[in-house]
Amino acid sequence: MNTIGIKAGEEKALIYRLRSLLTERSRPVAFIVGSGISAGAVDGVRAIVASMRTMIGDPGEIALFDGQVTGPSDAEKYQQAADFALEFRDQDWLNLVIRQAVLGACPDLTPEERSRLARADEKELETFERNSPLWRLNPATQALGRLLQLLPRERRGPVITTNFDPLLEIAVRRAGARASWQQIDLDGKLSRGEDEDAVDIAHVHGYWRQGDTLHTVHQLQKPRPQLHGSLRGSLSGHAVVVVGYSGWDDAFSRSLREFVREQDMQRTDLIWCSYDPLTDDSFSSGLLGELLEAPRRSFYQGIDANRLFPGLVDSYVAAVECPHGWRRIDRTLLDDLGTRTPGEAEAVAFFDGAQPDWPEAVNPRIPRLSLVGELTEAVGRCLDDADGDGDGRIVAAVGPMGEGKSMALRQVTVDLARTRDDVTVLWRERGTSVDPEAVLAIPQRAGQHVLLVSDDGSQVIEDLKRLMPLAKAQGRTDIHVLLAAQEWEWRNRRPWQDLGGFLADTVKVHGLLEQDGEDIVTAWRDSGALRELAKTPERQRARKLVDLSQATFGQQESSLVGAMLTLRYGPLLGEHVEELLRRIERHPMLREAFLMISVLHAAFHDKDRRIRPLSLRILAQALEMKQKDIEMRVEDTLRKEAGLSDHGENLWVRHVSIAEAALRISREQRPDELVPLIRKVVGAAVRLSPATSSPDHDLYSAAYLSSRLGIAEESVAAAETAVAVAPARLSYRTSLVAALRIAKRLQEADKAVERAVKEMPSMTDPESKFGFLLEWGTLAGQDHRPESNALLIGAALALPLEEHQRVYALVNMGVPLRKLHEQSADPMYLEALRGVVGLLQARQPSRQQKNYLRRHAAYLTRCGATPLAVEDDAWDTLQAAIDKLRPNAHPTLVPHLKSAGASVRPPKGAPAPSE
Repeated sequence: MNTIGIKAGEEKALIYRLRSLLTERSRPVAFIVGSGISAGAVDGVRAIVASMRTMIGDPGEIALFDGQVTGPSDAEKYQQAADFALEFRDQDWLNLVIRQAVLGACPDLTPEERSRLARADEKELETFERNSPLWRLNPATQALGRLLQLLPRERRGPVITTNFDPLLEIAVRRAGARASWQQIDLDGKLSRGEDEDAVDIAHVHGYWRQGDTLHTVHQLQKPRPQLHGSLRGSLSGHAVVVVGYSGWDDAFSRSLREFVREQDMQRTDLIWCSYDPLTDDSFSSGLLGELLEAPRRSFYQGIDANRLFPGLVDSYVAAVECPHGWRRIDRTLLDDLGTRTPGEAEAVAFFDGAQPDWPEAVNPRIPRLSLVGELTEAVGRCLDDADGDGDGRIVAAVGPMGEGKSMALRQVTVDLARTRDDVTVLWRERGTSVDPEAVLAIPQRAGQHVLLVSDDGSQVIEDLKRLMPLAKAQGRTDIHVLLAAQEWEWRNRRPWQDLGGFLADTVKVHGLLEQDGEDIVTAWRDSGALRELAKTPERQRARKLVDLSQATFGQQESSLVGAMLTLRYGPLLGEHVEELLRRIERHPMLREAFLMISVLHAAFHDKDRRIRPLSLRILAQALEMKQKDIEMRVEDTLRKEAGLSDHGENLWVRHVSIAEAALRISREQRPDELVPLIRKVVGAAVRLSPATSSPDHDLYSAAYLSSRLGIAEESVAAAETAVAVAPARLSYRTSLVAALRIAKRLQEADKAVERAVKEMPSMTDPESKFGFLLEWGTLAGQDHRPESNALLIGAALALPLEEHQRVYALVNMGVPLRKLHEQSADPMYLEALRGVVGLLQARQPSRQQKNYLRRHAAYLTRCGATPLAVEDDAWDTLQAAIDKLRPNAHPTLVPHLKSAGASVRPPKGAPAPSE
């Protein structure tokens, strides 16, 4: 029994580890193999000793042989037998014994043919080795040859073997590759062959048909300095896998042992595979005992090479036929997941809003909603119609966040992998693109389909626009796609236009049906997760869930998650979130990260295409960490501990109610906590943003966060940070003026305007002047200076504008004109307002702008006036009002009025309203 603290892994774990090394890592993999890899094909040491005894023949000599060959183990008997052969015969006779043993791998040879070939010259033996079909390969050797043929050179290190036989070279050649072998019988350097495509194999105890083979203790322990020195150069930086090698106490083992001790410098992993169970006795002496203290070594037990290598080849082939960044979902994976006891804790965590993964997808405690059946039917129709006339190969589930799409997508994937032998299901891992070349490189097989499955489906629309026409052109009707996408992203990206006829079906998420509610509540009950809902009579629970979900569906994000949290926690949701915050405080930076994500989530709305939640790159910049470290140390932990959800590069809290509760708790318990975090987020986004051009949507959303924060102090802090980091960007100055104005800090807002006006020539975004003038005008209006407000809007109208900007300015112009008329009763201002309303009615204001337009029109009605219908007359009345205000303009406005020009009319060539 192993009691010395060494944990030896099992075969299944080893296959996964080796597959990962061969497909996901950059370091090459070298193999050291011994007699165990030839077991079943070439005689082992016990059979060779018996063969030597038979070949001796003389009874008296046999008695001497028996008296000398008495070791307690087969290995010791073998070395004693070799010593006897060298004492009573010679090295040539011992070489003959080995040739006879090796030729035993050709069982169809007659004894006479075997005896004759053993005595043939090297040239004849080489011809026989290369050309004879009689060689029998055991599963281990055959599979390793195939694996070496499959591996690209940059992943394929040398193969070092203590075996004399040529079976590995034969296996490599039969697999379709070339073998470059060398034999080292006394001393020599390991070297790589000149043929870069060939598999390098080194026989460190000699080769069956060339030179001498090493057997005795004296031969094996003789110092081999060249071999020792070259071992370092050949294996440094490799993952070294030792299989079927017992680690005899010889010069090669000593070299390997010394090399392993230096691994802290060489960055080499040693993976030792033992056929027998590893016990304390295994490590009591010898090579294994010395390896105990070596760095970067690991042990596996119960490793049968005849199972290991075939299993590894199958796993590797499945992986490499998967494009990089994709995961094959098959019965093997699902069977592995199914061996786990269904987790009640995992189910409850999912009900609390945790993002689903594969263990949850196969967990019978988590019900399948009706969406799963609808998606399965849609995908089935798409697959079964693959040979039809249509091009439709894409099915998409589209709906708001938190409505069960991600779980349904995984459950459909599980069902397809289990039930359809004609479908290879590939799952896109987070952040992976759809590479058309890699997808089209997947072999096409008759009657088989490839189904690419992707959550965050909106992220891959551009990739699919390239893939699907290429697939069609190559006749790849076997390639299909299943997506799940958030409704607002899907809407913004307009895939129905870009993907045309390739979009076979869009399954709209509709909220809970009656049966869904029953299944969910039953699952809660069975998992002990009813919580507050347990107070509701049993017959009313499902109805309550369905009604609440349906009532909020489409009106807010995550109606399903929101309904689940509301019913199960009710007024105790705050306590649940408070406990969540306490839990993540145990990990450095997690609370900061979670609150940063919550701030952006609570400030999100899907009506502005530029607004996004917090992105991974901004979070990394804000926390001063590498993005990969954020993914491993922060994001993964928050996903498990706090129900973090990610869509592409965007990070969300699972439901807005959790985000809002976390922010509320932070403000109540730690009043000084959020402002510094907001400053970090905004500062990070501004630093990542370009100095002049428009930033990406995620950067825009965080850099201009101040406009969406409901707390004045936080809004001002966000705006101040943007100005401090990028003082030459006028749009950030505008945001600061707006934040101060909304906070009723008008004097500070005026000073911010003065600083911006003074530094206007150095601003890097002159296109932002329009927004600055309008915000300045709004500030003037709020400070009871409607004349300045009107003049500033007039200056904005005099700039080169797009039509939507002109509409926005006209809507704003109505406010000071009404105020000026109310104060002075001057008909010129009423006429100008008639012109503004007339101009707006001929255009297409937004819904919110229409509300202002109705107020302006209502004021005209109260005054007994009607809008001006003639475009030129309308502009004339507005121009007259601006011209009347100009002479008395405040001095700070004069430079802008001069630079903007006198006319508020659109320049010649500007689109007419009807256009």
